[in-house]
Amino acid sequence: MLASPASPLIHQSTHEVKLGQTIRLEIDYSPFTSAEQYSSTPPRSLWVRVRNTEPIPLRAAYLAGPYSLYVDCRHRDYSTTTKAFVTADQPVFEPQLQPGQTFYAELLCHTFQEKYQWTVDVVSQIIFNNTMGVNFEVTIAEGKDMADYVVPEQNLNVTIHDTLDLWNLPLPDSSKPIHLVILTHGLHSNVSADMLFLKEEIQSGDENVVVKGYFGNICKTERGVKYLGSRVADYVVGLIKNKELSNVTKISFVGHSLGGLVQTFAIAYLESNYPWFFKKIQPVNFITLASPMLGIIHENPGYVKLALLAGIVGKTGQDLGLKFTEKDQKPLLLLLPSGPTHRILRRFIRRTVYANVYNDGIVPLRTSALLYLDYKALSKVFDASNLPAGSEDLQALDGVTFAGSNSDRTVNDSNNKSSDYSGAFEGNPFQTKVENPNVQGAMGSLPKTSMFESAASLILPPLPTIKYITDPESRENIILHDKVYHESDLPEVDDADNQEWSGKKLKLDKEENKKKGMIELLQSKGEEFRQLVNGSTEHLEEEIAREYHKLMLWRKVLVNLKPDAHNNIVVRRRFANSYGWPVLDHLVKNHFCVDDKVVNELHREDTLDHSADAKALTRILSMDLIKKENAELDREGSEEKHEYAWINSQENGEIFVGPAGLLSDISDMVFNFKDQITSYGRTVENPKSEEDESDGKVMAEFI
Repeated sequence: MLASPASPLIHQSTHEVKLGQTIRLEIDYSPFTSAEQYSSTPPRSLWVRVRNTEPIPLRAAYLAGPYSLYVDCRHRDYSTTTKAFVTADQPVFEPQLQPGQTFYAELLCHTFQEKYQWTVDVVSQIIFNNTMGVNFEVTIAEGKDMADYVVPEQNLNVTIHDTLDLWNLPLPDSSKPIHLVILTHGLHSNVSADMLFLKEEIQSGDENVVVKGYFGNICKTERGVKYLGSRVADYVVGLIKNKELSNVTKISFVGHSLGGLVQTFAIAYLESNYPWFFKKIQPVNFITLASPMLGIIHENPGYVKLALLAGIVGKTGQDLGLKFTEKDQKPLLLLLPSGPTHRILRRFIRRTVYANVYNDGIVPLRTSALLYLDYKALSKVFDASNLPAGSEDLQALDGVTFAGSNSDRTVNDSNNKSSDYSGAFEGNPFQTKVENPNVQGAMGSLPKTSMFESAASLILPPLPTIKYITDPESRENIILHDKVYHESDLPEVDDADNQEWSGKKLKLDKEENKKKGMIELLQSKGEEFRQLVNGSTEHLEEEIAREYHKLMLWRKVLVNLKPDAHNNIVVRRRFANSYGWPVLDHLVKNHFCVDDKVVNELHREDTLDHSADAKALTRILSMDLIKKENAELDREGSEEKHEYAWINSQENGEIFVGPAGLLSDISDMVFNFKDQITSYGRTVENPKSEEDESDGKVMAEFI
């Protein structure tokens, strides 16, 4: 039996995407002019093929890339909130299209339409390097078996949008007041690709909103909160001075992970160096998604703490490790919520933190929820929902006990499912630790996710089922707790414990030390350092949390997401991280589709903070000083490669790189290797039969 001939291509294009870049193809097909023509002419499906054309050996080059792509194909009218009854209307996606692999999607014309429309997104999965790119080819034909030549089809139109198109469209109505929304990404992340879904969700409403994000911090997230935040602030000022955005009257900030801290520093920098900014523009929403507002040192083992303080993740790691600043002898994160930050935070109409209860090994609940929660109420929620009761993540500081709730601030939001547990939160005491596990309502131990498990989930994310993606009714309620907290709800400070902590010192017997050998002495000093670290961080975290709560309301939304929760909460990729859809739906409905005219006076009242921390933060926020420090960091980054070039030169047999230069050196080596492979591969064309088709190319295979 003769095989059917290969279908000629009706579209062919080649592209390259680098870190944070996306290519979107909008396919419009109009083969029929009338319903009669449709019924008389049997409709033929189209097939779209996306092939990662990078050499197969680059699959192993994860640190230098990875050289994989995320691909999805969906109908233009597909909605995450509408049930897709017909199989042909269901989206298709591939989370990791590796070098040499091919993705296929069938574009069905199963019912008559004047114009069939589909959207194909191809996103770079590169994380660590912003100089290399992933090349790929997109072809469309009337059959899955495609020929090598192109025969243009006049009824087919393919519009291609790059990253800048996606982030600058649609254009705002400059004649009306504009609400500017600034998105900020986390460590080893980017705004342009990782927060694109959130950007489009915010823009889907009726408000005249413009969503922007600063692209200039990619691959620079290890340079510290000050460096990143000041650059975001300068970017925002530049936007406001743009004629197209001259009519901005409101501004909101949404930060994911480290982005929450970065945007906090950014608003302090704006207030300190551009005092006109918040007089001209009303701050509306301050939102964080799984952000380490108190650092990440408490839940991690000792070796992680030491690594952070030693600078294994650069200045950012030291900031998150609560390293003391040189001049003020206090961590930056402790100074951050004071002074100008406090003054502007209070002027925001809404302040909301979203926190993962489970499956987030990057940012634990303790730090993302600003420490203080109604833990006894949460235990009732876990009992009511048959979830495992919790807590190391739901335990807090030693020496802090119970306090009464002064008010009932349960939130009945627009998500009806979220209000199911609202009755459990009324009038419950606030608890920051479990002193007696036998106390009724005390929580046990929540399952904790390690950083390594979260990293594995990033590489191979657990995928949602086809039912979850196509049927909104099948999705479980993920909002476990949604309540507004005020400073008056916090437990009282135990002065006795504070005095004990402030006077706490380790006294080693000098005579005993003299008798010890060098190794034993070093071990003793190591133990001393360990106790100093462990004995101080909890107190610092409590100070930071109390400063954020001072005279302010905070809405805290706790969610229960499946792995990878840290990336799902921001929907890093449209379908691969779709477990986070309900979170962003809640965020948009409760912050961008509401009336801002009703403002509690408590939010708008301005106060002056004359504390020592406020003065210290003001000194840190000096524009001249920060610009000088940033220039030095940029100079170090550009000179680093040349300064240590001799280490990896061909004359030296060994390869030695430190933590700071590891990724860039590996990237350089892989780049050279890639050039050699690519050059060699161009001389020999691989047979078509050897194409490596993706194992996960269709949604049905994910069930």
